[in-house]
Amino acid sequence: MVHKISVDGPSERARAELHVHMNGAIPLSTIKEILADESTELPPSFSIEKDMSRRAPCQSLASYLTPWQVLRLFPKKRENLDRLCWAVFSKLAQNNVRLVELRSSVLYLATLQQCSPPQALERLIESYRAASNRFGMRFGLILTVTRGDYSSVGLSTLLKAYQDLGEPSDVVGLDLAGDEEISYPAELPSLFRKAKDRFGLGVTIHAGETGRVENVRAAMELFDADRIGHGTAASKDPHLLDLLARQDICIEVCPISNRLTGAVPVDEAHPLLDFKRHKVPFVICSDNPGIHQQGLADDHAMAITEGLSENDIYEQFDVAKRYSFIEGLD
Repeated sequence: MVHKISVDGPSERARAELHVHMNGAIPLSTIKEILADESTELPPSFSIEKDMSRRAPCQSLASYLTPWQVLRLFPKKRENLDRLCWAVFSKLAQNNVRLVELRSSVLYLATLQQCSPPQALERLIESYRAASNRFGMRFGLILTVTRGDYSSVGLSTLLKAYQDLGEPSDVVGLDLAGDEEISYPAELPSLFRKAKDRFGLGVTIHAGETGRVENVRAAMELFDADRIGHGTAASKDPHLLDLLARQDICIEVCPISNRLTGAVPVDEAHPLLDFKRHKVPFVICSDNPGIHQQGLADDHAMAITEGLSENDIYEQFDVAKRYSFIEGLD
């Protein structure tokens, strides 16, 4: 169950985080501790100091994702899941995040910890609950499905684990992530829609991060997405922007990540102002703050340099509460 914690910040304006990947949010120091504790062998030629962080624009999304060669290798131990969740929530709290929806791949965790998907999901929820209570934060878990030939199988497995645990309210949504150039089974969109209708889960789709406008439209029309992850390519089609506004679909904008991945080239303006002009709702998010070695406060600051006003940032918490998948927010 999602715990009833106040989401009003004590002194500084509270922040909300709706697009953050758990493994991408782990501090480097914690990663090193866990790798050492689990005696994890690194991939050939992988350098923790050089390859685990991204601070300058990458040549491609694939290059940006290099850290996942290691991030998918842990935690193998139950106690290290607690350790990394504690570290992630601690960093979020330092940015005065009071409301967070964390994305995680439960199937990877089940493989690493050699347990069933329901057990992995239960462990993850337990770790999130303990950390969120410690730092006075409201949380929801978004289950991530990765694009590819086995996406439908992965989604079905996740939903069965969710049902086996009694449909815990901590789970608030479904996410489709991964390389947008990779195809997925034809039945996958309908499975997302059915899960949304049956369980009341929110749907967010990574789309339009790699410049393909049609992926944003597919997320809306095929997957019935409530939110779009990144969505930067939508700015190339004014009619699509108007449609997003009419259908009240929220864009999860990650300013720092968008520059580092090349979703928004260094010589182009960020589409934030296009979203604002067309009245497309958006929330500022951090995506992978551990990889960037920055936090949501830095993304808010970056959004101002990209053209938003301080008042736009001040309103972000209320916007995030409106489009959050977590129920019962004030």
